[in-house]
Amino acid sequence: MTDQSTFVTSGISEGRRRFPAKALLCATSGLVALWSAPLHAQETAPDAASPAAAAEEIIVTGSRIQRSGFTAPTPTTNISSEDLERIAAPNIADALNQLPALRATLTPATSTNLSTALGGNFLDLRGLGFLRTLTLIDGRRYVPTTTTGGLNINTIPQALIAGTDVVTGGASAAYGSDAVAGVVNLRLDNKLEGIKGSLQGGITDHNDHRNFLASAAFGTSFGGGRGHLLIGGEAAHNSGVDKIGDRGWGNNPSTIFNPDFPPPPLPSNGIPQYLVVNDARASNASFGGVINGVYYPGALTTLVPGPLRGIQFAPDGTPIPFTYGSLVTATTMNGGDGVPSTSDLVLETPVKRYSGFGRLTYEVADDVEVFAEFAYGRTESNNPSILGNDMIRIKPDNAYLAESIRDVMLANNIAEFQLGRSLKDYGRGAIDVTTDTWQFTGGAKGQFGEGWSWDAYYGFGKTHNLALFTGSRITANWSLAMDAVFHPDSGAIVCRSSITDPTNGCVPMNVLGEGNVTQEAKNYILGTAVRDWKIKQRVAAFAVRGEPFSTWAGSVSLAFGGEYRKQTVDVTSDPLSQLGAYRVGNAQPWSGDVNVKEGFLEVLVPLAADQSWAKAIDLNLAGRVTDYSTSGTVKTWKIGATYDVNDSIRLRATRSRDIRAPGLDELFASGNTFIFGINDPVLGTSYNVQNIQGGNPDLKPEEADTLTFGVVFTPAFLPRFRMSIDYYDLELKGAINSLAISAIVNRCYTDTPALCSLITRPTPTSQITVVRSAPANFQSIKLRGVDVELGYGLPLFDGNLDLRALINYTDKLDLVDGANTTHLAGNTELITIQGVGGTPHWRFNTSATFATDAYKLALTGRYVGGGIITQNGSVDKESVNGRLYFDIMGEVTLIDNGDRRVALFATIQNLTDNDPPITAWNGYGTTRSLYDMIGRVYNAGVRFKF
Repeated sequence: MTDQSTFVTSGISEGRRRFPAKALLCATSGLVALWSAPLHAQETAPDAASPAAAAEEIIVTGSRIQRSGFTAPTPTTNISSEDLERIAAPNIADALNQLPALRATLTPATSTNLSTALGGNFLDLRGLGFLRTLTLIDGRRYVPTTTTGGLNINTIPQALIAGTDVVTGGASAAYGSDAVAGVVNLRLDNKLEGIKGSLQGGITDHNDHRNFLASAAFGTSFGGGRGHLLIGGEAAHNSGVDKIGDRGWGNNPSTIFNPDFPPPPLPSNGIPQYLVVNDARASNASFGGVINGVYYPGALTTLVPGPLRGIQFAPDGTPIPFTYGSLVTATTMNGGDGVPSTSDLVLETPVKRYSGFGRLTYEVADDVEVFAEFAYGRTESNNPSILGNDMIRIKPDNAYLAESIRDVMLANNIAEFQLGRSLKDYGRGAIDVTTDTWQFTGGAKGQFGEGWSWDAYYGFGKTHNLALFTGSRITANWSLAMDAVFHPDSGAIVCRSSITDPTNGCVPMNVLGEGNVTQEAKNYILGTAVRDWKIKQRVAAFAVRGEPFSTWAGSVSLAFGGEYRKQTVDVTSDPLSQLGAYRVGNAQPWSGDVNVKEGFLEVLVPLAADQSWAKAIDLNLAGRVTDYSTSGTVKTWKIGATYDVNDSIRLRATRSRDIRAPGLDELFASGNTFIFGINDPVLGTSYNVQNIQGGNPDLKPEEADTLTFGVVFTPAFLPRFRMSIDYYDLELKGAINSLAISAIVNRCYTDTPALCSLITRPTPTSQITVVRSAPANFQSIKLRGVDVELGYGLPLFDGNLDLRALINYTDKLDLVDGANTTHLAGNTELITIQGVGGTPHWRFNTSATFATDAYKLALTGRYVGGGIITQNGSVDKESVNGRLYFDIMGEVTLIDNGDRRVALFATIQNLTDNDPPITAWNGYGTTRSLYDMIGRVYNAGVRFKF
């Protein structure tokens, strides 16, 4: 059987030759600047009669039709293994996220405070959210690694990956749910003969982000060429970056509340609500504790300044003055002695990952091949949870209180004072997540009749995700332990509750000062919250392809098939979590399942061939009917066309209806508790609140209408030049989303009073304690932009020079919620960690590579544009500039005798150590999904193939 038929099982579409990339020479002030991208643009497939046609790879293009000579109308970018080697990233996601069409939404550096994605890499096309990108492996679905349905691409050893196909347009009619923004397919090197692999390591200037990767693959034929064995394995480790403060730009940049902003209902009169500052700190909390005010008898709900305000406690508990900074409000300030807002937050999660893969194929007959494969991946990650502050009430008889403070309280008839204290030394805790994923797939493919082929497979996979929230504070025990007094009989320091209940086990704790909480007290107030996911997926699918008849312009191609898919999720937790006993975590048990049945039909009709006015015109029609056990039947479709005007110009266009069905988490999840910061417009303060999140069983699938049209230009007078320009316009209706809790709070008091029902505020003048949120089909997303790909290669001296480029311009990205529209194009705002966020208008990726048989040199540049910080003008800093990052790579061949090759390589990423712009969103100083926060990274290693 030919290589072309090898990929039928994958459902991938057409045979094409990848030409050597795109290029762009950007002239600015008379100078040529090069940016980079590891990319290949589309090109016409080789002629069906040529010997090369039979051996070409079949790649995902948004179509299920297989027909040599056909180029799908949906724009597709192909990334070869050579491109991935040039970047030499320790994780394939780091290379893919350099593409302007992709956004680094969830990576170990962007999701450090999101336990559901900790340590994973999830691909996000167009910044529409990772759940709207369908990720495939060899054209097939793998078991999800999250309860929402996302796939962590760390599952497959990198040495096995022959390339990646990125379909930048809706493809639900061809591949089903989730392909709203497009498809990313990881192609495996299924015909590998011999051994290949790499060993590499890297580090930053700051002696962190220490990374190691060992990846190898082996392939061999047997049985006279009828059988083939492919195995691979990988081990990788990244030490991460402990905290943002390890970077010079990460002192404490953040937003604080503007003390001059008038409280509602007064008009703002153009005064910004928030200020971007370089040293944001809490004005009401310090590491040893600061007194914010006092309570008098008969008014224990009213905090007043009193004579003790502004006294803090040194590590040993000694009272000392607290230095306030500037721009002071009740909770925030710039500078001073308060707890820093950002410097202690984790910058990048440490990750260990291991994966293995095995695939066996055998031709049981001349026209039938069977296969079986097994994949296993494990990811381990651990980092401290987000830092928080406690507001603690201290009475005059507290056993650890300095006598001088006690005397002032008694002399002034003070019943209690409020102590603002960081919980860093006794209750910060850590998030420890281990994910094990395995999948078995077996199937067959074959040919029959004149030009007909078929394939079928069955896959079963499991994911076990165990999250341990170690050092989680048990709220009830903490409340008892803080109230430490002298026992009236023995004089020993005990919990007040133990005087009346001596057997309650309470251990008193000293919160006055830093580092004074004993291990016994920690053991009493802390525990481990457990969240245990078990995810299963069963998939059975088949497809048939052929050419039933011909028209005046050529053969009509047909593909049809069906798929059955069942996903189940079972979530359990520990007893204390089920009671909501912890400060964070508190996962609630839940389970759910969904059955999916679908069928598809696709046809390619040639309308013209070899005419004076058209070399070729092809019409592509596709439809799919899908029935979900949870939300009923939906229909998706696509109409596409290509018009080859001549050998140099091809026009292409598509119109499609695409969907994303709600994930099991969105449908069935019980309430989980998280901690997030809010700015309270009523009190004019900032503080942390509990966020309880849950599912919504009434969700319906999202529907998107997408239009693309473009031109591919391959001029005969410049045979090594290629260019494509594609316009895209997408409108997603009924988008499933949960408002960020900050948005719930702000809009409760502005344009959507109904949201106030989600907020718990014990009294009109007290702080908010809980904000509840659940997903709903309440938003629309409108996206519009242009992709440009160019490439040029030429022989130079004794080698070849390749110039490559990809450009994206995002004209519109609007999040529409009723009468409220958030304009996110040309914006750096981060609304939620994993949802749609700000996207710069411009992103460029280009490179120049010179290669000979003996060595290779490459210069790469990656540009991410800037933009306004927020579209509603609520921040005093209006905008930031973009960032241009340069990378260099060098490779020297030590051995190259045809069958054997050994090469040493080295790279420097972010050569100029360019810092990210300070946008201050979500308390992390910058927009993490857009800009490089790690800095200059050195990587070096060896590649081999025998």
